[in-house]
Amino acid sequence: MLKLKNLLKFAVLILLFSCKSVPDDIIMFHDLNKGKVLSGSEINRTNYNITIRPESSLNIIVSSASTMDYQLKEQFNLLPLTSLDPQTMRVSNEMTFQRYRVDENGEINYPVLGKFKVQGLTCFEVESILIDSLKQKLSDPVVKVYIVMDSIKVFGEVNQPGALTVVDKYHYSILDAIADAGDINEFGDRKRVKLLREEEGKISSAILDLTSTDVFISPYFYLKEKDIIVVDPNRARKKNSQYGVADNYKLSVISTIIGTISTLTSLIIVAINSGK
Repeated sequence: MLKLKNLLKFAVLILLFSCKSVPDDIIMFHDLNKGKVLSGSEINRTNYNITIRPESSLNIIVSSASTMDYQLKEQFNLLPLTSLDPQTMRVSNEMTFQRYRVDENGEINYPVLGKFKVQGLTCFEVESILIDSLKQKLSDPVVKVYIVMDSIKVFGEVNQPGALTVVDKYHYSILDAIADAGDINEFGDRKRVKLLREEEGKISSAILDLTSTDVFISPYFYLKEKDIIVVDPNRARKKNSQYGVADNYKLSVISTIIGTISTLTSLIIVAINSGK
């Protein structure tokens, strides 16, 4: 009888330790858990400073450190827009700055200064050009230029799929986009996050592994306008799509019960035979 009790305890321990651990493909940067250490590793700075191209949208905000320039600076800012609430037919208090659209020649039409070319320049370079030009008009001009990336799209197994509008950010990474999309859900495959990029009428693609810190050295770590991100379903989602969530759960429970009964039966038989 004592042997039987010991065998049953041993069976319970086997069942406990046979439970599957959390798979690596759903853990972000799991290589850190395996002992990898990041010490002074450099992030790939490709696309760190995005250059302006035709069809880009720019937010340009001009201010001045001098209170005397209050009225003068207003002529260099497009009037803010107010949105109309269709339900109340009232104008919202939330205002958004109008954008400068870069034309097919890579130029924008800027108030007072007229047209000038911005294609191929970074936001910092445009800021410098405008500050130099505005010094003739304002005593101490301050200029901020942002590319409005309103065409980045995230599809697949994320909590909030859809188009992302990125404003007032100079550097925007794949991790920023995933966070803004509500993170990858429990059915997303973090090892195979696809990125598609359109540049000058040509498409390129990459597969990023978000379970590895190697993503930081990828040339696709920082995003560009019109990038498309697709998070594939993992194995659990694929199984659920075959049987349905309820059916898959039932199969899992039944399989566990059958396995437990089979193990216990075998141990009992062994115990009985050994006691004879």
